[in-house]
Amino acid sequence: MDKFKFSLCTSALLGSMLFVTAGVANATITLENEFRITDGALHFDGRRVARHAEDNGTDIYDFKFGPQISAHGDSVKTYKDYVFMTWYRGGKQDRHVMLSRLNTKTGSIQTIEFPHQHTGFLNQRHIGESHNTIAVSISPVDGTIHMLYDMHAYGKDRPVDGAFSEDYFRYSYSLPGAAEVSDEEFTLENFVKDTSPLSEGGKDYKHLTLSGKIDYDSYHGLTYPTFYTNDDGTLLVYMRKGGNNNGGYVFAHYDAEQQHWSDWKQFNVLDAKSHGNAYDWGLYGSMKYVNGKLRVGFQQRANVEDKFVYQNGVYYAYSDNPSGDGQWKNHAGKNMTFPLVNSDEIKVFEPGDYIKHTEKDSVHIVQKFDWTVTEKGDIHMISRVKSRDNKRSDFEMIHLHSYKPAGEKEFIITEDFVGASNIYTAGDDIYIIGLNKNGKPYVEKAKGGTNEFERVYESKTDKKFSHGKVHITDGKLYYYLMERTKGSSRPLYLQVIDLDL
Repeated sequence: MDKFKFSLCTSALLGSMLFVTAGVANATITLENEFRITDGALHFDGRRVARHAEDNGTDIYDFKFGPQISAHGDSVKTYKDYVFMTWYRGGKQDRHVMLSRLNTKTGSIQTIEFPHQHTGFLNQRHIGESHNTIAVSISPVDGTIHMLYDMHAYGKDRPVDGAFSEDYFRYSYSLPGAAEVSDEEFTLENFVKDTSPLSEGGKDYKHLTLSGKIDYDSYHGLTYPTFYTNDDGTLLVYMRKGGNNNGGYVFAHYDAEQQHWSDWKQFNVLDAKSHGNAYDWGLYGSMKYVNGKLRVGFQQRANVEDKFVYQNGVYYAYSDNPSGDGQWKNHAGKNMTFPLVNSDEIKVFEPGDYIKHTEKDSVHIVQKFDWTVTEKGDIHMISRVKSRDNKRSDFEMIHLHSYKPAGEKEFIITEDFVGASNIYTAGDDIYIIGLNKNGKPYVEKAKGGTNEFERVYESKTDKKFSHGKVHITDGKLYYYLMERTKGSSRPLYLQVIDLDL
């Protein structure tokens, strides 16, 4: 296989790579078990509508951004012999926040209903909001369960009528040890009620803060909650603060001994222009704790006049501090300004250089971006760039796999990649996991530091799924899936797949 190095100072296409399937043929990946979690999870089964569309007067649930709300976001985690899954209950008139716990030893599934209901787009309950996912995680130190949910940059003026001025942050947490109580004891009573001055009453399990102190400036305007755990068992969380063209990542860690969260730390500044940058910018990607380090990979969005209608670039950084409090570096190990002001400090390459268009807003780089890092340190990033106008005669769409094998100084960029929405790692291997056109799960695998993917698993069951979320731990793939059916209330399943590591 020919390898072409990509220099950070050039934007030319340097070559392509042959697709080969060596080295992974012996894997025996098998479906270990399948569990039906519920018959009735919320899904937006209607059409995409304008910001203030009228209620359609039916049980069909229209939406603003996308149709997915259950089995979406950071919604599946494992802890000891248990799997925790969040979802909203359907249909359109229900919308309750739900938490299910699967006991993998007994097959028992216990579910807790929370009082809170999905508030819809800007408090319009008849318009679904796909950003408002429910994230869940467990502190392995004290066995507390933590959930963040139903938020999309809320504050005193979003929505404009001030409906969320005292309901802008939504956090629920349990008593210590609640994660592993008996099946009979797994109830709402394990969760802590809000007794702050802004409590909504005796059935309020929503907290306006992680720390216990009401702090509007720190807790408004937050979206996309995601939890992770570092190597010493510390639970961390990150969210996006601000909006699309002027946003930043904030993150905090949970001190289980003190049962207290730290203050938010900033990965990058808001209002970068006021800090000396040429423009303000936001970021679309993720922060992950993967293989020993806290890392960030994203595409940038800025309100500037150029050929990019939304995002551009691929950016990556990591921290040598387990909690991310400083010691941030770019992929080459060079120290990064912290918090970051100029995103060019950590830019890897520009996908837009692989497409010929130059007109304003002609290049679309939004979907199918993800990244991971293997145990030995191979960095892998996937992205897609295409013409904004699908009907133009010179339409282009290119899927890119950019990767830097451990020990190498530069990235390899290849177009010899079929494209994917997500990429994962376990050990020194990388995986593409998704649903085929028939709605059945599949797994493709390659050695880290290569582009040599081979399909090593495809489901043989009759069920068809519309979408799902992946969680990998201890050599097992936990695939949390929504069945492909009709209506705003649909079944959810969990498939446990042995990756044969």
